[in-house]
Amino acid sequence: MIRINIRIVIFALKYLFLPNLLFAIYFYKKNRHGLHILQLENYYNDRYLAWMKNNLKTVFDVKAIGLLIIPMVVMYLFNFRLGFWLNIIAYLTLIFTSKRPKEKKPFVATSRINRMAVTYAIIILAICYISMLYGIYIANICAIFAYVFVYIVNLINRPVEKAIRAGFCRKATKNLESIKGLEVVGITGSYGKTSTKHIVNTILSQKYNTLMTPESYNTTMGVVRTVNEKLSRTDNLFVCEMGAKYVGDIKEICDIVHPTYGIVTAIGEQHLETFKSLDNIRKTKLELVDSLPEDKGIAFVNWEDENIRNSKITKNMVKYGLSKEADYYATNIEITERGSNFDVVIPGKEPISIKTKLLGNLNILNIVGAVAVADKLGLTEEQIKTGAKYIKPVTHRLELKPNPNGSIIIDDAYNSNIRGAKMALEVLKNFKNRKRILITPGIVDLGDKAFEINKELGKAAASSCDFAILVGNKPAEPIYAGLKEEKYAEEKIFIAKDLEEALVKMNQIMDSTSVILLENDLPDNYL
Repeated sequence: MIRINIRIVIFALKYLFLPNLLFAIYFYKKNRHGLHILQLENYYNDRYLAWMKNNLKTVFDVKAIGLLIIPMVVMYLFNFRLGFWLNIIAYLTLIFTSKRPKEKKPFVATSRINRMAVTYAIIILAICYISMLYGIYIANICAIFAYVFVYIVNLINRPVEKAIRAGFCRKATKNLESIKGLEVVGITGSYGKTSTKHIVNTILSQKYNTLMTPESYNTTMGVVRTVNEKLSRTDNLFVCEMGAKYVGDIKEICDIVHPTYGIVTAIGEQHLETFKSLDNIRKTKLELVDSLPEDKGIAFVNWEDENIRNSKITKNMVKYGLSKEADYYATNIEITERGSNFDVVIPGKEPISIKTKLLGNLNILNIVGAVAVADKLGLTEEQIKTGAKYIKPVTHRLELKPNPNGSIIIDDAYNSNIRGAKMALEVLKNFKNRKRILITPGIVDLGDKAFEINKELGKAAASSCDFAILVGNKPAEPIYAGLKEEKYAEEKIFIAKDLEEALVKMNQIMDSTSVILLENDLPDNYL
């Protein structure tokens, strides 16, 4: 009896436990990467499917398919034992040779990810059980389609996530309503949101206790999390950045925070992949204006933006810009390597002189918008000027970084729109006595206009840099075409497969006189 039990145990360990264990390890490794991509795509299944479509070689790895199919054929058509051991060797090979891609933005084990992990555990146990009953080919097929299971698990968990999301939103609404006198400044736009948010918050904090959505927390749940975790009863103003990729996203945030003031920084061809049209983008950005109260609501709009000027805005509107057509505008502008000096013209008052470390016309424009808000909210001239002095460059947004060897890095890695990119190139162009190097993978989320707009970027770069390092073979194509159309020298262009190779090339060609512009660093789901 003892011998029989030992044989059963050995059989179970050998033929049932071992292959299922190796399957589970490999399945986890593949899905860990898939979950990271899903997280970068803000848990949108349609965007995850789009990533899968654009990365079929990763999703359906030819080596993995071959290694997992061969043992199945051998096992069921020729020799079971040989096929079994080939299957073990296949999984061991895949486990030890498949490396996790380097992550620019780290994977975060959030509560949502942990809930998905529970669903995964149930699915893995089910696959292993079915494989024991009907054969290892069940597990192997599931392993081949590992990335698809990320979509399936996200779909299964959707009702739970929807209920949890609704609960957090109700709590945020209740927290906001509990603070008497609290007013909300909403900020949206195709670009300039984050920089404007920091500038507005810095200036307004000279008079008010302010809460600002941190980093790029501009989704509904990012805003809700900020309110639920950081809102204090001493806060007077909530400066709330509002991002969007679909029609209705801004309205959803506004229905929770109920802004009194709204800033629209720009309406442009950003996230066309999901918005589909400029009209949808315009409609979504103006959801902020539509949500403002009729009596005391004020919409502050960038009057330099053609798409805003062509929009129908019926609410109380304050225009800011760089020309006299606006209510508040900048004049006497001086831009140097160290920052910017200019005056802001204010209706019915003396102009305010502003000195800032920020570079570029877009930052000047953002400051003018912030001055308009501050003036309407009752800040004095001294409070505004003091706040302007405290403004710091936002991380990765035209951030000047001197190197010990004398070279300079202009870090604009978070920029992802053509207007901002052109402004950054103008800043680079102003460094006339230096060796100017551009590093960029181009701009994404542009749908059918991707080639056209990135070619435009290449044409603009031709007159602004002495050497262009383009990142990613496919993203580089339209930028390269734009450079060549402007007769840019072939020997001054280098195409790197990734950012790491681009930086190696940068170190080879840079010297103490170099100024390097890092223009947009694409996240892992794009390269």
